[in-house]
Amino acid sequence: MRRSGEGRVALLAVQTDITDDPRVRRQIDWLTSEGWTVDTLGYGDHPAPEVREHFEVRRPHGWQKNYLAVALAHVFVPYGRRFRMLTQSRFPAGVSAKVAAGEYDLIVLNDHHFIPWLNDRATFPRDRKVAHVHIDLHEYFPRDLPKIVTGWQLMRPYHRWVRRFIADPRVDTRSVAGATAQLYADEFGFAPPPLVRNMPPREDLEPTPVDPERIELIYHGLGSWVRGLRELVDAMHEVDHRFVLTLMLTGQESAMDELPAYIADQSDRIRIVPPAPMRDLARTINDYDVEVAFFPPRTQNLVYTLPNKLFEAVQGRLAIVTGPTRLMVEAVEDFGNGVVTAGWETSDLAAAINSLTPERIAEMKLASHRAAETANSEAEKPVFLRSVGVLD
Repeated sequence: MRRSGEGRVALLAVQTDITDDPRVRRQIDWLTSEGWTVDTLGYGDHPAPEVREHFEVRRPHGWQKNYLAVALAHVFVPYGRRFRMLTQSRFPAGVSAKVAAGEYDLIVLNDHHFIPWLNDRATFPRDRKVAHVHIDLHEYFPRDLPKIVTGWQLMRPYHRWVRRFIADPRVDTRSVAGATAQLYADEFGFAPPPLVRNMPPREDLEPTPVDPERIELIYHGLGSWVRGLRELVDAMHEVDHRFVLTLMLTGQESAMDELPAYIADQSDRIRIVPPAPMRDLARTINDYDVEVAFFPPRTQNLVYTLPNKLFEAVQGRLAIVTGPTRLMVEAVEDFGNGVVTAGWETSDLAAAINSLTPERIAEMKLASHRAAETANSEAEKPVFLRSVGVLD
């Protein structure tokens, strides 16, 4: 592909509401800033003024909420037709027509659920190339569904069929957002995909002063017991009273319903606040001192995680407390802005927090301030453009 985007058109596809998806919002910004015209395929309303046309993916059909109907589909309907029934049937007709007509120079599939679209011969004819196809694999999609998923045994063959398209020869380039590149390369036999980190824009902020009598911890992000939330709340029983904790949570998991009662006996030290809008997040958390990013390795993605919150905390000019996962350790050691727990027990987390002095926190906040100059979306832009073949 040419370096210039003038006259080039891209389609960015994702199974989320793009207005709330910083990963895709950054892709829009990166491509349009290089002169590309961008269309989007995803949930929700038109996501940004820079987007020319938005194709809204309809929510799942009513029958897809019926377990018996879905189970019958997974038993009796062939894989390709099943994809069309479950997923492609919810695409607006116009987007498939545009793809088939060759109107896009680049198609970025941001969800592995969409990759079997390549198998639709009406959209992707076998006799000609319609676009450069890129997959942002983002996380690691395991070979098998977890057994906690309802009906996992029925859906497992379909899940495996979807995964095989990760290595489809019609895919030109791929990228990841964590330390999963080698896992994919070992399994599928292609070169390790480049790492494109989920960094927010640079914010013009300064580190805020640390009050020795009231040190403000924050956890922002998905409210999930799996992601270390229980350990964090429990650790507050062992943490010095100079520390207080704010939880700024998103999601609809059971932890969100259970949390108020779980923290009731610590209501003087733990509070829950509404999530800040994504574009205001760094400025909102700038008032705090320490971001806790403690994710016990309960899933493969948590083993290899390099979460958005790390870079959001850097832009917020916060110190970091993290667990001993490889990429997180490398990041805080490189930035000099955090401490790593000795292990994954509640006591390990409490000990790491208790080790923090006001002076050390101020030093780490200043280290995040320095790191913010390079750990931002503008610095990551050429990495993404190279990964999709726009830059050499």
